[in-house]
Amino acid sequence: MAGSVKIETTFTLTYPDGSTRKLAKTATVTNLSDLESSEIAIAASATNIIWDPTVEATERMASFDFLALISDGILDVEFTANEAHASEELDTKRLIDAIPLMLGADDSFYGHTASNAFGGTLDLIDKIRVKEPAAAARRLIIIMGKKSA
Repeated sequence: MAGSVKIETTFTLTYPDGSTRKLAKTATVTNLSDLESSEIAIAASATNIIWDPTVEATERMASFDFLALISDGILDVEFTANEAHASEELDTKRLIDAIPLMLGADDSFYGHTASNAFGGTLDLIDKIRVKEPAAAARRLIIIMGKKSA
């Protein structure tokens, strides 16, 4: 996709007295060479690989500079760094209904100690899996972007 893409996030806090506070951030990324947006079904109690460029020849991007995951219910997300090595690192996050998980890079540490997560080696996220833990089918929106060189 040529040209400029605007990524905008806005959070509105509404307090009990009816007052509101908006927190907005806009990033304009020029020359975005790849942008992929899809919505996929996750079956009840299933675990799905949603991105793995090391084995999936059909993946459009081998890495990403922006990721947003938005679910219509609970999903557990697993990020793998240093895939298939002795020091492979797994990190998990829980998604809940309509609260997006966003990353501004595909960087992640592996090989760290229990008391210093930043003391390992900085690498890339190699694979993303999701698990549906509540025995209910879910929909997942995936937005992934890569800046051009």
